[in-house]
Amino acid sequence: MIKNFINTWRCVVCLSSALGMVSVNGAESLGIVGKNDWLFLRSELTNSLEAAGKAETISLIGRLNKVFASNGINMVVTIVPLKVRLYAEHLPASLKLTDYMASNYDNMSKALQGAGVTVIDLNTPLLKSPLRDIDPYLFYRLDGHWNFVGVKLAAETLKGGIDANPALKKALDTTPEIAYERKDDKRKRPSKAGDLIALVPPNSGSFAPEQFTPVRIIRTQEQTQSNRVPSGITLQGSSFSQEWTGFADALRFVLQRDILNVSVPANIGSWVGMENYLSSDAFQTNPPKMLIWERPEYTMRAPPNFKFQDARYMSNNTEWLLRASAWAQTTCKQSPVTAKVVPVALAANRANLDATDFVTGPTSDNEFIEISFDKPIQKLDYLAAKVTAAGSKTLAFEGSGPGEETRRFTLNIAGDDAAHALKTPLPSNGRGFTKLRIYPGKSQSFSLQELKICRQPEDLLN
Repeated sequence: MIKNFINTWRCVVCLSSALGMVSVNGAESLGIVGKNDWLFLRSELTNSLEAAGKAETISLIGRLNKVFASNGINMVVTIVPLKVRLYAEHLPASLKLTDYMASNYDNMSKALQGAGVTVIDLNTPLLKSPLRDIDPYLFYRLDGHWNFVGVKLAAETLKGGIDANPALKKALDTTPEIAYERKDDKRKRPSKAGDLIALVPPNSGSFAPEQFTPVRIIRTQEQTQSNRVPSGITLQGSSFSQEWTGFADALRFVLQRDILNVSVPANIGSWVGMENYLSSDAFQTNPPKMLIWERPEYTMRAPPNFKFQDARYMSNNTEWLLRASAWAQTTCKQSPVTAKVVPVALAANRANLDATDFVTGPTSDNEFIEISFDKPIQKLDYLAAKVTAAGSKTLAFEGSGPGEETRRFTLNIAGDDAAHALKTPLPSNGRGFTKLRIYPGKSQSFSLQELKICRQPEDLLN
């Protein structure tokens, strides 16, 4: 837990910097010292200048939700509200909650619902809870995250929202029940949470550690290979949903279901986290009946192309949607474009092989397999196959064609000797690629099988 906590507060620093909250010459700290020993994250201070980024985020979530629905997956979005709103009375006298910040959560929820997304509101129940003003509070005083009291209330709120929604309740009922029990320790202990202490000015003084009663959620029957069942519910969230916070366990307890938790720290972010999950074997072999997407409110300003985030995790917004949607397709709608392996390079000696299947032995960095398309690949087309590249962790792709600028990109892969799903759009800046080279890198063996070109929903980008 300590290791997770250290990683988490480091990620809060990363996210605060990424969201552009550090002033010129360091005039403002990332943390805010409020009244009564309350600390806040400056990144939570939002304003109307962020409206365009939030609108793009909401649009992308709405479009992906439509893709999930058409593939039998029920998605529910829940947004963790701002600590500065929940505990505005503890802000310093020089800082007031603006009307924009006060209404931002409700406005975003309505916009998401208008885009067809199921949203379970956490702002209202947390803000109005009688537990809000009782120590231990819903959030840590010295940390940006919710505590065990807050996650319990949030999990109960989600359960109520799921039970009240016929589609979500039906999805829940189709997943296997797993018995969990809750055990509370008898004594309070000092909390190790306190990521905001490192973010306030060094002359801010000392802060006494908070006290909390440890809570454990325990699976009643130990999981073994013989009683293991696939989880039908996935939680994809931020550091608020990582195991150390207890939120995932609280959901397991109130729902009495196993939950696959694929949450990622804040410096990686929700967009990369979602794409990583969709491309994983966990999703490709067992797509969930219900997908809970938790997002902190203050990250809604940052779509995939948000310029202040780590360059490794930035992406063109449309291309992110095309990639995520391709991975989310559970069946292939055949494209008018057909593909075949060309008998050159690694495939120069293709004896007794189908035109769309290829298997070879060891490969080197400069060796490639070439695929040709009978028509230019369009924006809504994507390549689908089963790929094995034992020993290589990366596939490099190089698209080209008449009048097209050659484009190169990479995909991370498992690198073992098993066959894994591969789905990728091939976006270009012109009419579309007619040729693709795939470089497996250094591997003990490489195969590309069941190659086909599939078509995304025609209204995906409308």
